[in-house]
Amino acid sequence: MEWIGIETESTTMALLPIAGWERRNTMVCDSIANASLYEGLGARIAAGLAFLAQDHGEFGEQTVEIDGRDVYAMFQPTATERETGRLYEAHRSYIDIQYLVSGEELIRVADVGTLEETTPYDSDRDVAFYALAAGTDLRLRPGDFAILYPHDAHLPKLAAGTPAPLQKIVVKVRV
Repeated sequence: MEWIGIETESTTMALLPIAGWERRNTMVCDSIANASLYEGLGARIAAGLAFLAQDHGEFGEQTVEIDGRDVYAMFQPTATERETGRLYEAHRSYIDIQYLVSGEELIRVADVGTLEETTPYDSDRDVAFYALAAGTDLRLRPGDFAILYPHDAHLPKLAAGTPAPLQKIVVKVRV
């Protein structure tokens, strides 16, 4: 499946499926200021977005439960990296809401069904890895989030130029 990105004047980005579209959950990339538009995606996603809309200030690495293990947040002070030697990751038990607090990040996304698996699914870690291939690059700036479903293999923390520090929060939402 191919995707087309549309960037509006407010830098809100919507991704629309083209060519062979089938009805299923669709990746979202938007500003947290528009979080209320996505409340219809389910109570757990709404809880995760409401948590992200709060001011978290500076933070260290930690995990915070929002609704037990059904919805939890991983605070990640980290840095972007170049794509060389990296792999896509995909999850089966959780949806990711990736939220950028500071810095700038690209997240490359591709349909998991189009990729070559390099590391089989590990149910304890809820992850499988896939060879790097073409995908759609989402550019996240502070206040932006991306909702990534299990069929959305993703390569987070891509440098939008020179690798640089960033602070992000990844909310895990049980499917």
